Amino acid sequence: MSSVASLCYDCGYMKRKIGFFIGVVAVILLVLGVVKLVGGAKPKDGALTVQSNPPASVFLDNKHIGRTPVTKYAVAPGDYTIRIVPEGTVAPLASWQESVKIASDILTYVNIVPAESEFATAVETIWLEKISSKNSEVNVVTNPDGATISLDGTTKGITPISIPNVSAGDHSLALASPGFLARSLKIKTTAGYKLSAVVKLALSGSPQEASPSPTPAAGTPAPTGKTTPTPTKATSSTDPIKPFVTIKDTPTGFLRVRMEPTTSATEAAQVKPSEKFSILDSKQDAKGTTWYQIAYDSTNKGWVSGQYVTKTE
Repeated sequence: MSSVASLCYDCGYMKRKIGFFIGVVAVILLVLGVVKLVGGAKPKDGALTVQSNPPASVFLDNKHIGRTPVTKYAVAPGDYTIRIVPEGTVAPLASWQESVKIASDILTYVNIVPAESEFATAVETIWLEKISSKNSEVNVVTNPDGATISLDGTTKGITPISIPNVSAGDHSLALASPGFLARSLKIKTTAGYKLSAVVKLALSGSPQEASPSPTPAAGTPAPTGKTTPTPTKATSSTDPIKPFVTIKDTPTGFLRVRMEPTTSATEAAQVKPSEKFSILDSKQDAKGTTWYQIAYDSTNKGWVSGQYVTKTE
């Protein structure tokens, strides 16, 4: 495994060294440093690096920025829509689209392993954020959530998770979830910064391909997992009052209902594909994803992501 190289900002341009190796069931990411200032200059822009195997065209807010591997400098801070379209393969591979945030003086790193379907595609998005602590912090969000996270061989808990007081330097991050391919990331943390990783797990082609959840290291308490609610059903076989949502097919066979309109909120229940629920309210999260509030049973309400539902007016 290669080591992770830091970025520096020098006289109007940034330099970077990033390597990565794709294994049979895991991608080893080599990321990433802070954009450092030289000579008192204070650049306001960030940068975006995208890697993929096989190569792909990259679009940022529908503008073609190049073919992977590609790095775009002088990107104004803000939220963007990134779309990655694989190229040059015999069998067609699924494109991928998601929102991505670019911050001042920071490199945002995206690595994608395309597959024939979106469910089988694996993606990692990693960036750094300044924090008040002198140590480092690691924040991990997975899609789907509920993955077991191990840092340097020690199980830390279930995603979404924030791991505080991580020493600066090289670390190994492992992710495992039943039914999905395991992921292994080699990361480098920086003192005074939080490393955030958003990982889309690839659906396993067969039960044998899924790696088991890591075993907690000796002397380490086992993580407290979330209680899995019993899947709920719509109360009627007829269409509910409009507007309503219809739950799409998902890799897990169900869709999580959240207490709040965000993936980090507590899971309240699970609903199944093809079930229909009237919309009580709608909101957008920080990434621009629309969430719909539904009554998933006769007394309780919750939120479902608009990415996994079809809305009927």
